[in-house]
Formats: sequence, C-alpha cells, structure tokens
Amino acid sequence: MTDSKDALNDEGFRVGVLSDTHGRLNGAVFTLFEGVDCIFHAGDVGKSQVIRELELIAPVHAIRGNTDPFDLPFPEVLDTSHKGIRFHVRHVVPTSGRSLEFFTMRMDADVVLFGHTHVPFLEKVRGTLFLNPGAISRSRVPAETAAVITVRGGEIAATVHDLVVHEFPVRLRYPAEAGA
Repeated sequence: MTDSKDALNDEGFRVGVLSDTHGRLNGAVFTLFEGVDCIFHAGDVGKSQVIRELELIAPVHAIRGNTDPFDLPFPEVLDTSHKGIRFHVRHVVPTSGRSLEFFTMRMDADVVLFGHTHVPFLEKVRGTLFLNPGAISRSRVPAETAAVITVRGGEIAATVHDLVVHEFPVRLRYPAEAGA
C-alpha cells in the first residue's frame, strides 16, 4: 500500500474523520477523537466555528461541501498525506456499480474520504479504503456518526462510531414465519 517507514512502524497512528456537521458538533466527538494525529472534515462544515472547536483536539484538514458558503476558506478537493498514507478528500463520491473501481484507476490514494449522503459507507476496493463517516447532523438519517482510521504496521482500518446513546431499544420487525 505504501512504502513509507513512518506508516509501517509499530506505533501506528489514528485519524478522526467526520462530515456533514452543518454548523454543529456532538460533544462525543471530543472523546472519540482524543489522541488522534489529525482530523479530516469531508465537507458541509456549516460554520467555521466547527473547525475552530475541532482544532482544540488536533490539526484539521477540511474541504467545502455543496451547502457550505463560498467564503469558507476550504478547497473543494484535497490531496494530502500523513505519515506516508495518501488521502484524497472530496464531498461527493459515487458508490454505485463499478464507480469505486473506476475511481481507483484515476486516483493515487490509500484512503478516499467523502460525505454528502449522511449515511456511513466503508469499503476497500483495489487496496483503497473508501470511507464516508456519515453525519453529525440528523437531517436525513436518525443517527450521528463519525469515524476513526487506525494505521498500524502498514495496515489501514476504519471504524464508524455512533455518537448517540440510545435511551430505548430499537425494535426490529422480522418477517412472519411461513404458516404462522
């Protein structure tokens, strides 16, 4: 994936990832991101205050999403690396059909971060990790999520975390058994 000695060391590192905050943060982010090397925000920041608050935790790399005002000082696309791991960040990435496979043919990245749908997405295609951390804003789905990427021994892994403690159990409906 990468031949950087920094990325291959045993100590490893962690990166916080969030998107679609739309001007608000869930306080659980401060605990979840404690000790991360840096934070990526994949667009629809909402207000620059969100970035200032995140910078209290770690350095922040942010991009502008489709609902962000044009005066926010962030690029629409970001290509950067951290300790030898190459990150590509954009707000919208198509995930249907073979889109991700074609995307890997055009991009030279170990990790592609995106948002927009408010729905978490995590898939590895041709050695590239695609991650949508979901959203802090509950405008489309009844969840607030963020993600943490861990790199250790050259391996890249990610976990999406639900930031809301559910007070009531979720009831699942199962199909009735045949003949019931």
